Amino acid sequence: MNAFDLNLVRSFVAIYETQSVTAAAQRLSLSQPTVSYALGRMREALADPLFVREQRVLRPTPRAHGLYPRFVDALASVDAALEEPHRFDPSTTSRSFSLAMSDIGSMSFLPPLEVHLRPLAPGLRLEIQQVPVDEIINGLAAGKIDAALGHLPTLRGRGRSSLLFRERYVCLVGRRHAQRIGAMSVDHFLASRHVAVSSTFSGHRLAEDVLAELGVVRQIAIDLPYFTALPQLIAQGELVVILPSRVAATFCAQGEVVMLEAPFKLPEFEVRLYWHPRHEANPALQWLLAQIQSALSGL
Repeated sequence: MNAFDLNLVRSFVAIYETQSVTAAAQRLSLSQPTVSYALGRMREALADPLFVREQRVLRPTPRAHGLYPRFVDALASVDAALEEPHRFDPSTTSRSFSLAMSDIGSMSFLPPLEVHLRPLAPGLRLEIQQVPVDEIINGLAAGKIDAALGHLPTLRGRGRSSLLFRERYVCLVGRRHAQRIGAMSVDHFLASRHVAVSSTFSGHRLAEDVLAELGVVRQIAIDLPYFTALPQLIAQGELVVILPSRVAATFCAQGEVVMLEAPFKLPEFEVRLYWHPRHEANPALQWLLAQIQSALSGL
């Protein structure tokens, strides 16, 4: 396979993952005509359209679906050989790793991860990024992000992942308010004023969707784009917010807030570690993924 052929394969994988020639060109730092030309060459060589336009996206054909995992594995082998020719030694490395997680993710993940990593790799540096969920897969593929952590269901099937732990939702309320109402009943829940957090960096829509399916209409008093303001806000009065239990427990340790069980049955959800198969043969990334799994599994 010559260099031009390899570029054809890279173009194909980028189009498959982004469902767009324009987005693929941006990921590869190429012009759109160059990627369009590469797609034309691939179509001609394979005698298949590979991608069919449906509305605003390119849908892969069955042939493209079959080719994708083989091409990804091939690129992973090539990239690993080029990127990391030497053995990775965590005890002497000064490498920087980039991890994508939300603000509440960093509260849960970073303390145990730092405790676990520091004796093993004292010179290692972690760069934490808040990346919009719909941009994470492109960042992983391009190598701009080494791994992503969180409840990110839209990434399933678009890369590799492993389960860290299962989580559930609870209600967070002020301590004085909890003393007044005792348990959180359906009536208390419906009568309360709520805080809704809508963050582009988090995949936490499950509770909202389930409540909507149940026909539960909440009185939203405050919309927030982030989670870190919640402890002080909730402690001041009678507001209620739905949160993952581990995050709620962290907030409870910080201030005058307590967590109560929700009066509705909300499904559990998975917190997972995500990476891209293109880079998984890299020894440094292999080591990092193993350490994250070890530090956070069963958290």
